[in-house]
Order: sequence, then structure tokens, then C-alpha cells
Amino acid sequence: MKKLYHYTPMLILTILASIALIATEMIAFGKNIVFNPDYYVWMITKSGADTALYNDITEYFTQLSAPTGIPEEVYNNSIDEHNVSVTAKQLTKTSLEYTFGKSNTKPEINYDYTQLEKDITEYIEKYSDANGIEKDSEYYSLIDQTIHTAEVKLEGSFDIMMAQKLANSSAPQSLRRIVPALDIALIVCGVITIALIALMFYINRHHLFDMVYWIGTILFCGGGMLLIPTVFFKVTKYFDGFFLTDESLYRVATGSLYGLSDRIMMVNLVLCGFGVVLIIFAQIIHVARVRAARRLSNENDE
Repeated sequence: MKKLYHYTPMLILTILASIALIATEMIAFGKNIVFNPDYYVWMITKSGADTALYNDITEYFTQLSAPTGIPEEVYNNSIDEHNVSVTAKQLTKTSLEYTFGKSNTKPEINYDYTQLEKDITEYIEKYSDANGIEKDSEYYSLIDQTIHTAEVKLEGSFDIMMAQKLANSSAPQSLRRIVPALDIALIVCGVITIALIALMFYINRHHLFDMVYWIGTILFCGGGMLLIPTVFFKVTKYFDGFFLTDESLYRVATGSLYGLSDRIMMVNLVLCGFGVVLIIFAQIIHVARVRAARRLSNENDE
């Protein structure tokens, strides 16, 4: 390709525009995915984390039946997989909404323990009646302690992403200021990107065909910088190497990371591809113009 006009300033502006494009993309992904509570709620179901959570809870009570002498079905019959899933997702949503400054309501667990308490109480009462056990203070203390142990396990399990712990930490003090500001940051970065490209058009206003090449370069470079690491994560299954003993947390954590990475990869694959098309098109335009100029020159010579 022939030497481009205003090469040095155009190259500098291309680099700056590529950086601004990357920043705009990252803020957009942060706003719409990373700091979007609905994304994680959706991922809990998609990754099967809620099913893994239910299995973990029922397995715990199965093992608890041996030392307590209470059959596992007494615990597990009242534990519904749908209710467990809904409670975990609701807690995650309200916790992240508070953490990200989308709500002022502190997250709380909303789960009905009535049937569980009833089943445990009825079993212990029937067992006591059948074996002539005196219903004294120790007896009622046993019922309370058994119910408390079961409820503590359930409450600790519902915080599937540790979002409630995050909401109760010092993190919201910063995040509740940062996340709402992403809207302004996205607009600013978008305007900067457009302004830089507009300046390039102004500088190169007498050679607009060159802008096809420069725009293609911006898209190719900006897209490539984010495409390369996401392809690496995809090909190597990088996030599979995370060591988390909690199956439900592992599923939602790796699922969320892969989901984010895949979306970034797809968007930037399109940008890179379009950039390559524009660069090739710029070469075709140049060749066509050169041939047309030569043809015109030959006609004039004749």
C-alpha cells in the first residue's frame, strides 16, 4: 500500500482510539455483566449450581442422621429443590443489588422453616412417647438444638456466592459509589473514542479513502487486545483449574467467568473480523485507484 498521508499523527490517534475503544468495551461489560446481579442469578441455574447446592444439603442431612439418630427423610422430606433454588437466587440478587448500590435494602434470607421444624418436632415426640422418655427441659432443649443445627446449615448454604458476606463487609462502601458512576464513565469513554475518530477524519479530510484503513486498524487492534486473552482462556480451559471445595460455588464462579470471557471473545471476534475486512478493502480501493489513474494517464498520452 502507498504511504499514508499524515502518517505520524494518524498513527498516534489510532493508538489512542484503540485504547479508548478497549476502555469503552470493558466499562460496558462491567456495567452490563460484571456488576449486573441478574447475570449471576441466571448463571446459578445455567451452571447447575442450585442443583449442586440441593445435593450438598441433602447429603449433609443424610450424614447427620447417624450421630443424631434422626432418619434422613425427617430432614430431607421438607427440603424442596425449587425452594432452595429460589431462596439462593433471591439472596444472591438482593445481596449484589445492595453491594452495587442498586438497592438500599440489606439482604436477608427468606426461607420457610415451618415444615422442617414440624417434622423434627413430631419425630422426636413420637420417638419419646414410644420409648417413655420424660419431656423435661432437656427434652425440649434437644428439640431446639436439633432444629437450630438444621436451620444453621441451611442458612449457611443459601449464600451460594458468598454475596451476603460481601454485602455485610466493607466492600459496599466503595462499590456503591463506583458502580453507579459506570454510566457516566461509559458515556465519557464513548465520546472520547468518537472524538478521536472524528479528529482523524478532519486531519485526513482530503484523503478520506485512507480512513477505511485507519478505522480497520482501530477495530483490529482494539478487538485483538481483548480477543487474545479470552481465546487463551477458552482453549486452555483456564478457569477449570480453580480449586474450590464447594461444588456449587465452583460451578457458579467458573460459569460466570467463562460466560463473561465468551461474550468478550465473541464481540471482539466480530470487531477484529470487521477490522480485517476494512483493511483488505482499503488495499482493494488503493489498487483500483492506482489502476484507474494509470488507465487515465495512458489515455491522455494517446
